[in-house]
Amino acid sequence: NGAWRLSGTVSSMAGAPIAGARLTVQEGANRDARVSSDGSGRFAFDRLESGRFKVIIEAPGFVSVTPVVDLYWDVDVAFALRRPDEVR
Repeated sequence: NGAWRLSGTVSSMAGAPIAGARLTVQEGANRDARVSSDGSGRFAFDRLESGRFKVIIEAPGFVSVTPVVDLYWDVDVAFALRRPDEVR
């Protein structure tokens, strides 16, 4: 158990990496697990239980998002955050 890895990048809508974005699991067995993105926008949760859960992604100057993740094997994902003045 705790065998799966969720990793990836956090960037702006324009594609620039966002350093220091905070990612926190909101529910389920992994609730409150948290990591931050590094200088190149990369992050990794190394040991998570499998399942479906929400992650809140927050970064100063960007609108927070709460994607739902289905984790049943190692997953690498790319998340993009928008600034408040950017349209979807």
